[in-house]
Amino acid sequence: MTIGFLALFVLFPIGLIYGGISGYFGGKIDIIMMRFAEAVMSIPSFYLLIILAALLPANMTSTQRFTLIIVILAFIGWAGFARVVRGMVLSIKNQEFVESARSIGASSFRIIVKHILPQTASYVLVAMTLSVPGYILGESGLSFLGLGIQQPDASWGNMLKEAQEYINILYRPWLLTPGFLIFVAVLSFNLILNVQLFSAVT
Repeated sequence: MTIGFLALFVLFPIGLIYGGISGYFGGKIDIIMMRFAEAVMSIPSFYLLIILAALLPANMTSTQRFTLIIVILAFIGWAGFARVVRGMVLSIKNQEFVESARSIGASSFRIIVKHILPQTASYVLVAMTLSVPGYILGESGLSFLGLGIQQPDASWGNMLKEAQEYINILYRPWLLTPGFLIFVAVLSFNLILNVQLFSAVT
């Protein structure tokens, strides 16, 4: 679960700033930045995740592998978030409070960070909640395939790997516990998301 949260701290600042700059300046800058983001989005994320993880040196320590998996997860997830933020910025940048900030001489960076991006906070909270389950499943999948966190360090994925064989499940059914915990964690985050959406509507 830690990987999911740490990946968010890397991913969301990148997506916010990238999408904010693209939407605010528009024109050629927006076209170039969005075409790059779309190129990243067009790559199948889980397959890219497997390829990048498989390229990691086998002699890496668990701490180094842990850090690089966080970077990889952030790399494959920022583009979609940046695209949505860009769309929101396009609708916000022409509002009166932004025009007022421009009229008093505020810099573009200050307008983006202080006046525009905070208006996207409601979406950011929902997107953060929605992203964590995907990162948990991504890391668990990598560890299950032997490309993520390696034993003796614990991960739900590498713990569940021992349950691949039918004979192990038959005589040691508790090996399925990590799979149940993954299910509970993902379900919990989705329930939190539903509560957030219901609160926003009401």
